[in-house]
Amino acid sequence: MLVMSNDIRYSELQFLQSLPKGTSSVFNHQDPKKGEAVGLNPTMFIEMVITMIEELYVRLEDEKAQRLVGKLRGEASGEVPSSMIKYDWDNPREALAHLFMENKLQSFRLTYRGLRRIDELRERLARDRILEPFGVLLSMQYFRSDLQNALRLNNDISVSVLYADMDHFKRVNTDFGQSAGDVVMKAYLEVIRDRVGMFGKGYRGVGDEVAVLIRGQGHDKAKEFADQIRKSVEDLRCVYEGNKLPPVTASIGVATTPPGDRKMELETLAEDRKRQAKQGGRNRVVAE
Repeated sequence: MLVMSNDIRYSELQFLQSLPKGTSSVFNHQDPKKGEAVGLNPTMFIEMVITMIEELYVRLEDEKAQRLVGKLRGEASGEVPSSMIKYDWDNPREALAHLFMENKLQSFRLTYRGLRRIDELRERLARDRILEPFGVLLSMQYFRSDLQNALRLNNDISVSVLYADMDHFKRVNTDFGQSAGDVVMKAYLEVIRDRVGMFGKGYRGVGDEVAVLIRGQGHDKAKEFADQIRKSVEDLRCVYEGNKLPPVTASIGVATTPPGDRKMELETLAEDRKRQAKQGGRNRVVAE
């Protein structure tokens, strides 16, 4: 499970952002007014819910789901229940995800503990300024300490850093104004958050500078994440006050250890490769 600074789990943060303020204990994730997970795709949203289930923050009313939750938490064992196939019983997380995807679990109840945790998270986010101003990614001030912590862990677990900048973003502000630029900026940050999903953490620095930290996925997968971000940014079509805004692209550098040294220079290498991407014509990923 990913853990962010101050012992707030990143999955909890994303789950919180998917909930409307003042949400009740019963939450219908199929209701378009309540259930749109702030641009998150269904798979990511379901993974967050299951993580919250593990933490006893969410309760499912469905009897089959309750059995799967017991198995997921290690509270149930023994023979496969008659209502369950063996594969589902042996893979409770996947089985729960399928139930959500098939719309057989359209609602869930936040427990008292879950509601208290949400209140605590909202209070700490407001107090400690953990997020950047748009409230989409973490503040860059946490990136280097999180990178140091990741590099100190098991040497067998890879650590990847992505550095990204938008191309031609200034012309949006110049031609259409700051408010239009904010629309594009927020969409860009949401793309990074959604494409990285539960596998990493995104941090925003000055302007459109973004760093992403990914553990345990390897260099090829990190490159794949970077290219998904690049393509999704290229496909953005933003509108402000009825005006279509010009498209933007992203230049991204990727570095991973191993094969690189397990040192903080990993960040410098990713940033250098981002500059190479810009110098090489923009709208590209440099990972070698």
